[in-house]
Amino acid sequence: MKKVALRIFAVLLLTALVFSGLGSAPKSSGVGKSVATIPVEVPSYGLLFLKARVNGSAQRWFALDSGASFPFVIDARLASTLGLKLYGQVTLGGGAGSGSYEVAHTNGLSFDIAGLAFQNQHAAVIALDSLETLAGRSLDGLVGSDLFTRYVVEIDYVSEMVTLYDPQTYRYSGRGESVPLITRDNYLFVRADIEAPDGRKLTGRFLIDTGGGFVSAVLNAPFARANNFPAATQKSLLDRSLSGLGGETALFVTRAKSFTLGSFVIQEPVIYASQDKGGALASLSYDGVIGVEVLRRFKLIFDASRRRLILEPNARFVERVEYDMSGVRFRAGGDNFRVFTAYQVLENSPAAEAGLRKGDVLTNIDGKATADLSLDRLYELLKQPGREYNLSITRAGKPLSVKVKTRRLI
Repeated sequence: MKKVALRIFAVLLLTALVFSGLGSAPKSSGVGKSVATIPVEVPSYGLLFLKARVNGSAQRWFALDSGASFPFVIDARLASTLGLKLYGQVTLGGGAGSGSYEVAHTNGLSFDIAGLAFQNQHAAVIALDSLETLAGRSLDGLVGSDLFTRYVVEIDYVSEMVTLYDPQTYRYSGRGESVPLITRDNYLFVRADIEAPDGRKLTGRFLIDTGGGFVSAVLNAPFARANNFPAATQKSLLDRSLSGLGGETALFVTRAKSFTLGSFVIQEPVIYASQDKGGALASLSYDGVIGVEVLRRFKLIFDASRRRLILEPNARFVERVEYDMSGVRFRAGGDNFRVFTAYQVLENSPAAEAGLRKGDVLTNIDGKATADLSLDRLYELLKQPGREYNLSITRAGKPLSVKVKTRRLI
């Protein structure tokens, strides 16, 4: 497995909300020395955004990504702004997407996260700007899997709080279920089962990826092929709208009968099957990724020192796993990421039937200007069934209006 196999799917969406101070900590399921309570922003697709200072800088936005093998990743522009000295630049593959990307290194850094200091740190330096159009916001870096092996990490998606504990003093006191946590090369895995529509059970070893935005579970291409998933008779569609550091991914999107983690069963989940010929999702060393559409249904306690992941289902557990219902995916640009350009229009979808095309620029929806709309909110609107929206767009500089009526595509 490549050392820099960063599992960022290009769906890092965020609405602007500024935190000040630590806030109040939610009721915890753990007993022991709390090292820090970290407020996070959790947009609708479930990624975790926190604020951090680098070498005493102003606060910057970082994503908490258990699928990133480096302790920290810094965006190349921030590294330049801070005047960081770089070394060892190389071209790598191994991220989501089949392409390559440039990675440099820097060291001797200090990070401050909610008052918790990390001194003399090493970081990878990677250009993250290509992900920002998918995020709909700036992304200054990543906090990687080292945090999950150094501390007991409790993630409460509902309360939007991450609590870190000292592993030596931590004792669990809740009613959650522990599943074995497999650690390898700084990555965290669990075993899970997928029941195919024809009743076959697919058992695999899956990376736990808090950076796996939008997706529930992704099957790596070799695992999907070996298990003939999706079968030719399954309803599925090909989605090329999600990307990683290695560029665009190709994913068949379908539904399974169930997804089982421990004793918890999620019915009729959306499952993604990679068609990539290179990169992380073509790896043979593990079988797939569990993303945030599964993870956000639990309070999670990562206890790597005891090789366990503790799951406490929350109110979202019973919610149906949904996929986009419009057939159009946008990317954001311009000032404050409020210029939304259609990146993908699926065939035989409401968007295609309405006449939308790749490259169309959305100017308002139901009379509301996109300047007053976040990309996160736009995706929320387009993920609701049976809704009709009046979209104003520009195509090659000419204004047009279309109506899109959403429906379930899978």
